Amino acid sequence: MLNDLSYRLKTPLAMSLVIVAAAAVVAAALVWQGYRQASASFVQHTQVLGKTLARTLRPALLHDDVWQAYEILLTPLERSGDAGRTLILLDARGQIFAASEPRQFAVLDDFAQTIDDRAIAAVAQKHDRGQTVLESGDGRYLYLLTAVQAEDGTVLGRLVQRYDQSLLAPHFFDVAEGTLYAALAAMILLLPLGWLAGNRLAEPLSHLAECLGRVGRELPNAIHCEFPHGRDEIGQLAERFQGMVAELRNKQVLEKHLAQSDRLAAVGRLSAGIAHEINNPLGGMLNAISNYRRRGGADPHAVKTLALIERGLVQIRDTVSALLVEAKLESRALTPEDLEDVRTLIAADAQSRQLRLEWDNQIVEALPLPSAQIRQILLNLLLNAVQASPAGEMLNCKLTVAEQHLTLSVGNAGEAIPERRRQHLFEPYFGEGEVHGLGLWVTYQLVQQLGGEIVVDSFPGHTRFRVSLPLDDHAAT
Repeated sequence: MLNDLSYRLKTPLAMSLVIVAAAAVVAAALVWQGYRQASASFVQHTQVLGKTLARTLRPALLHDDVWQAYEILLTPLERSGDAGRTLILLDARGQIFAASEPRQFAVLDDFAQTIDDRAIAAVAQKHDRGQTVLESGDGRYLYLLTAVQAEDGTVLGRLVQRYDQSLLAPHFFDVAEGTLYAALAAMILLLPLGWLAGNRLAEPLSHLAECLGRVGRELPNAIHCEFPHGRDEIGQLAERFQGMVAELRNKQVLEKHLAQSDRLAAVGRLSAGIAHEINNPLGGMLNAISNYRRRGGADPHAVKTLALIERGLVQIRDTVSALLVEAKLESRALTPEDLEDVRTLIAADAQSRQLRLEWDNQIVEALPLPSAQIRQILLNLLLNAVQASPAGEMLNCKLTVAEQHLTLSVGNAGEAIPERRRQHLFEPYFGEGEVHGLGLWVTYQLVQQLGGEIVVDSFPGHTRFRVSLPLDDHAAT
């Protein structure tokens, strides 16, 4: 049962029990010490009384005056009460000369015959000049024997003071009551402090157990636990736990990279297999267009249409090449007309979904970037934006050049991209719910080959892809 309790309960409970036990032991020790002090004080008081009475009773023994001795013995009892107190005056022969209880201790009776305790009777027969304190064999009475001496030191008799041990009970209870009240007050003060201290000591351990319970149920990246710094056992366990979580995170990242590499390798093998099959018919169509031009076709509309078809076929060929990550980029420099071709190609798709296209092309001259790849990047982003936009909304596309970088910005008013999907957005054939294919992966590969970067901002009602490409001379030929 106790093994199932949390240390947040066991530690404060153990500390509380220790406090109660310590308070009980200290209280018992104080009560015992107080009882001993009360007993010592009682004995000291009786010793003083015995010496005083011994001096006062000397004349009565010298003059053989029993009534005077009897009155002297009754005097202290009248002031303090005679319950449990008996005063007996013995002569030099050990016979009773006078007593505060004459019916029990009659005059001239042998004192040794009136009590059952032989040890006390034997001491009473001695002629010691000092005081002797004895306890009866049954522990009921306390005896104090004081010698009554003449002026020359001769022992005239002995004063016997007998006290019932119950007389010490009020002193004991007074001491015990005060001590118990003090112990109770100390426990009332210490128990909450001990409970709080125990709870605080056990809190890091409980927190560590909670964090360990999350391992295996949550991803390592989601486990963030803070512990107080220290070199004690809990601090060392916390340090080992943080190291374990860090290793799990590294393992997760490594597994993610391995999985991504496997997918990319599979896509690469697939691309290499189909590139040949696609490029052969593409080459034939491009040759047909070239032959038509050599025959000198005069229809201007046909020439313009064939030019557009040719650029499209070249773009398809270059896109297939882009699927091969290590393909060399070879294309002519990008012109404003290339970008306007993309606008023409996307217009039909946008119109079919009743979307308004806000187009802002600030490119006015040729740029040292491969035209086919840039057109493919822009077309892929616009096609994704068309698919993600609700009917009747607006697409916006802005093309600018600043600080030796070409920036392509495409936005739509669709739903936000979930965070988990955003982490794998540029991986092929990965998604939650709606699986996306190669479009964004191809876009990412093209951007990487051109030395640029692509970022995504997405929240409800707005998603924007922004591509930034450096302008240098190595991309165009």
